[in-house]
Amino acid sequence: MSSVLDTRSVPPAERREYWATGIAERFFPMYVESVSSPSFEARLAGGQMGPVGVQSIQGLAHRVARTQRLVSAFDPESILLYLMTKGMINIEQDDRKCTLRPGDIACQDTSRPSVFEGAEPFEVLIFSIPKWFIGTQAEEISQRSASPMDSGPGRLAGQAIPFLAQLARTTITSGNGLSEIDGEAAAKMLLPLLQGMYGAREIPAPRSRAESLLQQMQRYVMENLHNPVLGPEAIAQAHYVSTRYVHKLFASSGGGVSAWIRQRRFEGAVEELRRSPETTIAAVAARWGYRHPASFSRAFREVHGCAPREARHLPVFAGPLARAS
Repeated sequence: MSSVLDTRSVPPAERREYWATGIAERFFPMYVESVSSPSFEARLAGGQMGPVGVQSIQGLAHRVARTQRLVSAFDPESILLYLMTKGMINIEQDDRKCTLRPGDIACQDTSRPSVFEGAEPFEVLIFSIPKWFIGTQAEEISQRSASPMDSGPGRLAGQAIPFLAQLARTTITSGNGLSEIDGEAAAKMLLPLLQGMYGAREIPAPRSRAESLLQQMQRYVMENLHNPVLGPEAIAQAHYVSTRYVHKLFASSGGGVSAWIRQRRFEGAVEELRRSPETTIAAVAARWGYRHPASFSRAFREVHGCAPREARHLPVFAGPLARAS
């Protein structure tokens, strides 16, 4: 198992910050502190299984906390499903807390404050499952976070442990993760397990989950149109899926992702030109993600047949975009 993140690669004095930064990049921001140990050691390895991230974390005793401020700053909107393999950890969320030992399964919701504490050297396997992929049952599952599943004889959780462990090991040791087809198929196998373990109602069809994710991506685009590096790669990273999957979802809506972004940017810039005649063309272009004013002016001329500056003197912009808005 090749480590993606290993604190032993940096001097002891830098390890806590190194781990906090690396975890923020791969999960989300959180506070990290050592517990009853003079040194800090932790290792993470992971892979991707379709839309589901799979990680193995090993470490000495340490504590990570996610506050409301950190949740508000960034939330991947996922359910974290834990499978303990070594040692012991304590997890907390809302008014619930529990201790997990080898063979125990529990979850946390990334959308609410939480605590994860390794009470001794430990290893845990984590499945980061997007809520859009789970569907409407995500909130049901969230209400039972920080509560261990009954894995005793005859219980589904007990039967699921070997399967989940093997699935995680296969994903992690396969380098960059499973292929897109195999990964999506394996991820879908998790859904009936979640449904059974948490008593959730019937899980929606994959098509509805894809539509939900597309809407979530489109909202993300609208909130980040000002970012000049916004594109398929940034969307994929923000939603923990492959760039290819982003292209696939936008294509299913009848257009390409880059064209959809350009259209929304252009619409926003044109509307601002109408509302704010005192604002310079360069300022409008920059605010809507155009690196160079000339790029915006060229696009405007192609659609409206005149330069933005000329159009400001017209009572109504000409062109198909103006008529549609």
